[in-house]
Amino acid sequence: MVLFSPRNYELSGAKLRMTRSTGDNILFKPYADQKMVMSALEQFRRHDPEVVNVVHLTPETYENRTIMAVELRSDKQIRKPGILIIGALNPMAWGAPNVILELSEKLLYDAWYQTPFFNDYDWYLIPLANPDGVEFTHKIRSLPPLDYAEWTRNDTMRPRTRPSQWHKNVDKDTKEKNNACFGTNINRNFAYHWQDDVHKTPLRCCQNYPGPKPFSTAEAKAIRQYVDKLGDFINLAIHLHASFSPKKEYILYPWRYSLRSPSNYRTLQDIGEYAARQARLPDGRLYEVHQSSNDEQIAGTLSDYVSGVVGIDLVYLIKPYHEMFPNFTDTRNLDLYVKKSIATILSVVRGWRSSTKQNTLSFFGRDVEF
Repeated sequence: MVLFSPRNYELSGAKLRMTRSTGDNILFKPYADQKMVMSALEQFRRHDPEVVNVVHLTPETYENRTIMAVELRSDKQIRKPGILIIGALNPMAWGAPNVILELSEKLLYDAWYQTPFFNDYDWYLIPLANPDGVEFTHKIRSLPPLDYAEWTRNDTMRPRTRPSQWHKNVDKDTKEKNNACFGTNINRNFAYHWQDDVHKTPLRCCQNYPGPKPFSTAEAKAIRQYVDKLGDFINLAIHLHASFSPKKEYILYPWRYSLRSPSNYRTLQDIGEYAARQARLPDGRLYEVHQSSNDEQIAGTLSDYVSGVVGIDLVYLIKPYHEMFPNFTDTRNLDLYVKKSIATILSVVRGWRSSTKQNTLSFFGRDVEF
């Protein structure tokens, strides 16, 4: 029998702070925007400055908004295994900021989550990576939809309609006179095999427009500077995205630009399958787990950059189902997306912990996780 010493709760940061069980109700409603994210993160910082650090990333976005990160560390004197989560890079994933705010609140104050998730890891969270895009889609939500290709071509219809989908930010080329087409898909703008998936640059009106060059967007620059600075402190990275197809929900891993498998694909697949079993969907289905490029090859993505350039071994793209332009006042879909996402994120963490035998006791040859 192998015994590990019990946690020193004082050293781990598990002090007698406010603890409670939140139950099933989510706290952050409705769909979060920049103002709500800033208010929530500042509230966390004021209540627990000894464990919460709020970082304002630079540069600011095209519309002068700041991307914010929140760092949750139960003991700032030592470094614990780091977990990075980035949400709402795609502005159609309206619920992603709510997920990260809700998860932060649970890690800080809910006794069910503090041990082991908060006390054993350092968390680095970016709730809203595309604030301009989310603000844009929120503002136009009540307008009647028009096919996005037609919307981009028809200037006269724009004030009275909205595109059927929008996957970009809202930056504009100052050299263009009328800026009829605007916006860059941030998840095509990272400098790792940029544009390897196309023969020529897509048109500016295209929803997959990757920008004139890598890191041309302020959002990609800000994320790069923050993630590069963290470097070796991150052990697990998750891009919280969304699937916009019902009954198609995914846990994916690199590479997205190539069919070539990463050297640690077996570990990534095993952890993903473990997470899929633990976070079984409400209707009994399992997440589909596989390499990202098996569905579609996409270059210049955040997940490939974090894996290929920053050098983080464990990188996942999580895509629960999320309706495009959902009913803003009916939060049942938001509630479901938040619960599924948190369950999946924590199941990935459990799968990682299980694969490394962290927090495991062996009793007569049987491993028991605690």
